[in-house]
Amino acid sequence: MDPQYNQSNFKSSVYQTMAQPNLLVFGILSLVFSGIVGLILAIVGRKKGKAFIEQGGTLTGASKVGYILSLVGLIFSIIAIVFIVIYIIIIIAAAGAASSYSYY
Repeated sequence: MDPQYNQSNFKSSVYQTMAQPNLLVFGILSLVFSGIVGLILAIVGRKKGKAFIEQGGTLTGASKVGYILSLVGLIFSIIAIVFIVIYIIIIIAAAGAASSYSYY
């Protein structure tokens, strides 16, 4: 058997060429920028991590932490957006009630 085509050599060379995505940046930024920007960053971080895992890679170290932080940032961003929408509805309702009040 020719050692050039040995299957174990092929597997090790494939895994060495797959670089882990830098998900820690997306995870931290998704926590810092809660809301729409945080939601977008969290989704991008989760998609990059999922794509890497689907290609056969395993997230370790900072990439794994970033993948988890992207999930936490996604949850926080959704909660922040819900609170912002509720706050805007309350402001609109209060403004409508105040404009219908007569001082005379």
